[in-house]
Amino acid sequence: MTAAKFALKLRKHVSSVSFELRLASFFIKHGDLLVAETNRGEELARAVRLPVNSEKRGLHEDIRILHIVRRATAEDLQMTENLSQAEQELLIKANAILARNAPDVKLISVELLFSRKKAFFYYRTLLEEGGDKKRKNSAPRKTNPKEIQRFLHQEMDMAVEVREMGGRSCAYAVGGLGHCGCGLCCTNWLRKPLPVSVKMAKEQNLSVNIPKLSGVCGKLMCCLGYELEEQPAALK
Repeated sequence: MTAAKFALKLRKHVSSVSFELRLASFFIKHGDLLVAETNRGEELARAVRLPVNSEKRGLHEDIRILHIVRRATAEDLQMTENLSQAEQELLIKANAILARNAPDVKLISVELLFSRKKAFFYYRTLLEEGGDKKRKNSAPRKTNPKEIQRFLHQEMDMAVEVREMGGRSCAYAVGGLGHCGCGLCCTNWLRKPLPVSVKMAKEQNLSVNIPKLSGVCGKLMCCLGYELEEQPAALK
């Protein structure tokens, strides 16, 4: 009999993180809410059963499950009720701090861990968004991530970690609607952005109009690759 494969679905991540059942001292079933110790700290997550033929490895390579502490209690669930509101308050406060100390930086998203002892701040450097012309007329020095972390840590009563984001990562964090009217694939279900090229559009006989073929992130839409493998060989 094939052993069941499980992963943990974290609160603000589309992809799950797989783990070994031996990390828990109790029986786990699909849908259980668990408190897990990860390399980032304690987190609340939902157990999801993976298909038997799926690869048994973490879909988030930078997040590792170290130990399953317990099933979530009523107190644990109460702690997570206002996390989203607390994150918005942190985002406003942190952007005000950086407006004084690092005006070339804009925070995109905040992830506050279940324990509320650590927060991850995801930012974008504004100098990169204005093109070469704006870059020449702006301060030549980009703010160092360590400086950003120091500015925030000085006024935050918690551990702080900052990470820079690109265009696609910003779209993943903020969300929105695509040209099709549906939610962004990267926000809702896509594990990671697909490699897409103009050649894919040409092989599907699509007009090469870059603005129309680009998503809200400014890159070519991931969905250009969905039907490429289904194209008849005669059209390729």
